[in-house]
Amino acid sequence: MSKFQQFCKTMGLHPLVGFGMLLVDWMLFAAEGSTLGAGWIVSVGIAIALTIPCILIQRYGFKDEWGLAIGKGLLIGCLTAIPTPLPSFVPLIGGGLGLFAPSKGSNSNDTDKQHPTLIE
Repeated sequence: MSKFQQFCKTMGLHPLVGFGMLLVDWMLFAAEGSTLGAGWIVSVGIAIALTIPCILIQRYGFKDEWGLAIGKGLLIGCLTAIPTPLPSFVPLIGGGLGLFAPSKGSNSNDTDKQHPTLIE
């Protein structure tokens, strides 16, 4: 694996997380802009609710370690809760990097080591 691919794997996001949270952030910003910031509490609630799926997608879809997946999910959730569209470029860049990250085979998944198949 090249250094660029290692960088993309470490810093990148699963494309579903990156581009999905970008779209959610822009939709929430449109709602906040139309209500002049009164909808910010709804934005925070939605960002908190979407943090958990982001963590799970990073862990099981992108094969990140638990600590890295939790860190990335919390970072993206906090950036989504901010009532401006400027932080939404972080998920865009992360999702773009995630497109170039190599996918691991199913043999290197640590859940396979915890749950071996039974041979009859």
